[in-house]
Amino acid sequence: MKKINQPLKVLLLLISVLVVTTNHARAEEGDWEFNLAPFYLWAINISGDQTIGPISAPVNVEFNDIFDNLDGAFIVHFEAAYQNRWGFLVDVNYLDLENKQSLANSLTRKVDLDISMAELSGFRRWNLDQHNLDVIVGGRYVRVANNISVLGGPELVDGAQDWIDPLVGGRWIWNFADDWAFVGRGDIGGFGVGSNFAWQAAGILEWQPFKYVSFLAGYRAVGMDYEDGNQRSPDYFNFDATVHGPVLGINFKW
Repeated sequence: MKKINQPLKVLLLLISVLVVTTNHARAEEGDWEFNLAPFYLWAINISGDQTIGPISAPVNVEFNDIFDNLDGAFIVHFEAAYQNRWGFLVDVNYLDLENKQSLANSLTRKVDLDISMAELSGFRRWNLDQHNLDVIVGGRYVRVANNISVLGGPELVDGAQDWIDPLVGGRWIWNFADDWAFVGRGDIGGFGVGSNFAWQAAGILEWQPFKYVSFLAGYRAVGMDYEDGNQRSPDYFNFDATVHGPVLGINFKW
């Protein structure tokens, strides 16, 4: 399995610091609530297009193909809320895909695609009986790296780009029954700062049969249209794709 890239290491360290800090705050104040999904399954499908220099290709990968070619993955979500009014969240997703394809003359083409996404956002919550409404403001870091080479031969494509998208959005939490809740979230971002435009939409059903443990199921989609450089330049990069799929997970609450 490959080593996780340096920016992701920094983000994982940030999560550790946040967990320690917020636990200390809870011990001091007693007004904090936490949610931690240390690993959840996002059955990712990728659809869109990518251009590196003069080479353009569709990026259409179904979950079955991703699962067969998965070389590494890391997914975690953490939230902290103070007095159920103010809070922050951290969401980290790392995916490493590797595929080998047979060519003529007994040659093999190797395709390696790495996608990292990490969000750090704050939110303000309003409590309305069975409903909680959150306004979310923050940023999402994205890194896409693609390497295409012939084993024992030349590299055909080797390009990586990373950027940060500011985002603004909302979330609706509906506690519609004992131990049951529905969470709907949407946000938009980029605004030409990072991506030309980026968006996210998610719907999650949560069941909490135990005091400190709940189970999650739903669907999540993240889209982005990022462009860097002149289209006639060999350094031109464009990634216009949607990452989407069902979500399953276990959430720890305290």
